[in-house]
Amino acid sequence: MTMKKNIMDEYYKYVEDKYCMKTLDEVLGKKYFIKDQFGGGSFFRIKIEEGLEVSGFDISKIDMEFDNRMTHEDVLEVGYCYRGDTKILSLPDHKEYTFKKDDICIYRTLNRLDHFKFKHRNCKTISIHMDFNAIKNAIHSIWEDQLIVDWQENIDNIFNGKVLIIEKASYDLRKIAQEMDTISSDNMMGYMKLKLKTIELLATFLEQKSKESLKNIKNKDIEEITQAKEIINKNIENTPSVKALAAQLNISVYKLQKGFKDFTGDTVYEYIKKVKMEKAKYLLKNTSLSILEIANEIGYENPSKFANIFKRYNEITPLKYRKSR
Repeated sequence: MTMKKNIMDEYYKYVEDKYCMKTLDEVLGKKYFIKDQFGGGSFFRIKIEEGLEVSGFDISKIDMEFDNRMTHEDVLEVGYCYRGDTKILSLPDHKEYTFKKDDICIYRTLNRLDHFKFKHRNCKTISIHMDFNAIKNAIHSIWEDQLIVDWQENIDNIFNGKVLIIEKASYDLRKIAQEMDTISSDNMMGYMKLKLKTIELLATFLEQKSKESLKNIKNKDIEEITQAKEIINKNIENTPSVKALAAQLNISVYKLQKGFKDFTGDTVYEYIKKVKMEKAKYLLKNTSLSILEIANEIGYENPSKFANIFKRYNEITPLKYRKSR
């Protein structure tokens, strides 16, 4: 079966045509040897699975360019530098970056830039590329829209308007990267180890960046969650869906869910159920409404379902709770 070409296929075709004197097919990927006139060294590329791959290089010196205008895939790159450094110039904004030993970087291909210029010096790196458009095919269709919105919102929060982020890698990330460097890529056991470490590095880094974003919570975020709680409390009988609630507040589903978890410790669904149960307890204790009427009052048409949820939260049935009070 012929695989559809993606941005990484096009990039390595460009590297091979312009800079390589030869290539070598390996068990788990391909190696590219740089011509001496460009400085010498090699690149490697290993496809872990559809939408996820690892690449890297070990070169003494080379100057390269990358045309970003033809990029249409939503590819996220996380890279680690073992030694040396790379000077990066982005155009047309003319921003300069330095990627050096023990640094980790994150880059997203969908951005406003046209070109990048690289100057690699005695540099060894490894990079993970994740094509979310390919990976999302594994997501069940009923969750796809929500997960895509959540992913995009999360990544937007990490970048916060930036295109490329370079920072010192944490101890955990350095340890994982060093372990990846020792894995043999010429057998199936090596492939399995590399796949696990690739996912571990990617997940660890994104988790760390997400936690950092919690430190930048603004008063506006607190106000939005407060408004959401007020809407829920005023509409117990017919609480809006998470999607409708987010739309009413003009924020994303991801931001709403994340805010609730950060400020209340509960998901939106958990918070709604708790509010319903607290109102049910109040009505059972302070009114003579029937169990059916109370169930309807808090939005449950089925009194049996209401009773089961009430017992799950309070370890007692509604009727026994009323009698005990």
